[in-house]
Amino acid sequence: MPQPYSADLRERVLVAYEQGEGSQVVIARRFRVCPATVCNWIRQASHEGRRGPKPHRGGPAGRLGPPELSLLQALVAKTNDARLDEYAERLFRLTGKRVSRSVMCRTLQRLKLRPKKDASGGRAGAA
Repeated sequence: MPQPYSADLRERVLVAYEQGEGSQVVIARRFRVCPATVCNWIRQASHEGRRGPKPHRGGPAGRLGPPELSLLQALVAKTNDARLDEYAERLFRLTGKRVSRSVMCRTLQRLKLRPKKDASGGRAGAA
């Protein structure tokens, strides 16, 4: 996802519009932003009184809550030679929550847990 424009750029665009330095299209070309963006910033400033971007909300909540995470930690501590698919299947059998292989990988990384096998089924780090 792209980063929001800087607050400084937004403020300069709004000041230019308020001082009548041209139409929304002219100002958009001058600052190299989309005319719809200029229109949105002007609308937000006039209707909401907001001259900066909205704060980031953090995205959707994860599928695995604290009980599932502690269960996953116990699974990895008990047998850490399983593959990601195997962990996902074991967790599904115990909790009924199905997660993808990529979610399992990110969850294990966030918990700082490292399974011993790589994607090909062999030992990770084996020569």
